[in-house]
Amino acid sequence: MLDAISELPDTDVTFIVREGEDHNDFVRERLPDGVTMLEIEDLHAKVVVCDEYAYIGSANITRGGLTLNREVCEVIENEYDNAVIYVEEELDVYL
Repeated sequence: MLDAISELPDTDVTFIVREGEDHNDFVRERLPDGVTMLEIEDLHAKVVVCDEYAYIGSANITRGGLTLNREVCEVIENEYDNAVIYVEEELDVYL
């Protein structure tokens, strides 16, 4: 995922994660400059969203979820054509 982010230098990227998880510092320390991380209480969603698509699946944003485990994920068209609106409407999270 970090490789993909590095290929998008002019794109706003925000990681939204569950608040208070032990691995949040692990993730935060590895984020490139300009990438923000927002912690939300009781979040369990696993999605990567851009204006065109949403990548939805079982992968947690953890070391195991991103590098070790077999996960099931799907890429769908973002019917809102806007990443922020998708997050607001589908996850009830306001950036």
